[in-house]
Amino acid sequence: MPRETRSLFFSPHEIVAAVADFHLRRKMPIPKGKIVSMSFSAPPDIEATFQILAEGETVPARFVLKGETLAAALVFYCINRSIPMPALSRKQLRKADDGLELVISNMRAH
Repeated sequence: MPRETRSLFFSPHEIVAAVADFHLRRKMPIPKGKIVSMSFSAPPDIEATFQILAEGETVPARFVLKGETLAAALVFYCINRSIPMPALSRKQLRKADDGLELVISNMRAH
């Protein structure tokens, strides 16, 4: 049975937008301020670490996002922008350049 695989690249700006929107819609707390750095842990369980500097502060707050939540934020980012996202597909995060890729694998029945 053939398998379809797609890879969607997300820039740092898109990742920040996806995470902010995901947390806002779910009323999940996220530190307020300017993101001064973003890094990703090594695979296979990629986590995102954001350093967020609040207004009037000199030391940024550290905000860590687990891979599952990060992937969910990217999926919802795609759905909100009418990018097709098969519900029953396998989704995996992969580090790429200065951003992330969401790799989507779908078994096709013929």
